[in-house]
Parts: sequence; C-alpha cells; structure tokens
Amino acid sequence: MGGFSVAVCGLIGMLITRRHANIPGASYFFLFLVAAGFYGPFICIVCLIGNNLAPSSKRAVGMALLISIGNLGGICGSNIFIPAQAPEYPLGFGVGIGICSAAVIMAFVLRTAYRKENEKRDRFMEGKTDAQVRAMYTDQELLDLGDQSPFFRYTL
Repeated sequence: MGGFSVAVCGLIGMLITRRHANIPGASYFFLFLVAAGFYGPFICIVCLIGNNLAPSSKRAVGMALLISIGNLGGICGSNIFIPAQAPEYPLGFGVGIGICSAAVIMAFVLRTAYRKENEKRDRFMEGKTDAQVRAMYTDQELLDLGDQSPFFRYTL
C-alpha cells in the first residue's frame, strides 16, 4: 500500500508539473517517486502470491499468471500515453493514478479478508489438538485442500 501511495503522489505531481509548468527538475523528482512506487511493491506482490497459494501446482499457475499479466504493462502503456496528448498525457497519468489507487484499496481488502479467514480457522482449531483435526481428514484430503486446509494460514 505504501509503494503505490508513493506512486500516486508521483503521478499527481507529474500531472500537475506537466500541465501547468514545464519544470524539468520537478518532473524528474516526481518521476523518481513514480518509479520507486511502481517497483517497490513488486517483490511484496510476488511474495504474497508465493506464500498464499497452495498446493504447489496452484502456486505455480498463480505465479505464472502474475508474471504474464505483469508483462502486459508495455502494451497498456503504449495505449494510454497517446502521442496526441504530449507532453501533458492526462489520460496516461490519470489511468496510472486510478490503477494505483485501486491497488491500495484492493490490498487493504485482501489484507482484511485474509485476517478474517485466519481468525475463522483459529476459531475452528480452538480447543482441538493437531491430532484431533488430522483424525477428521486423511493425509491426501489435507494435501488436496491446499490453502483451504484448517492448518494453512495466510501470510499478511
């Protein structure tokens, strides 16, 4: 959430400096904020996918989808930064602000959902030993449950 918030600040700054005053120093400063805000969260997103998908087959597909969709950024960028709007690019910066804002909101929603799911599983396990819960399932059923297993906890 922090990284994308920095990117939003940088994009707003780029939108303002490009529209009202072509000040190269300010534009470069805001461009550094945009870059830091976009690249910083990537490691967190990869770790989030890697830690919160199970079994390994589901994790592999999730990681592949993440990287494949992430590589479409160049295609999207070439269609939202329209040459006719140069040098202000209101559509490009506006879409960037919208996507980063949505990412901050969705990160909060995902964190809340994972916390609630972990609490639900903790309530289920309350007063039970691991052996009692394992007696309710076969080893294969626990493996097949993956991230739905009562023993699985989402990483926040």
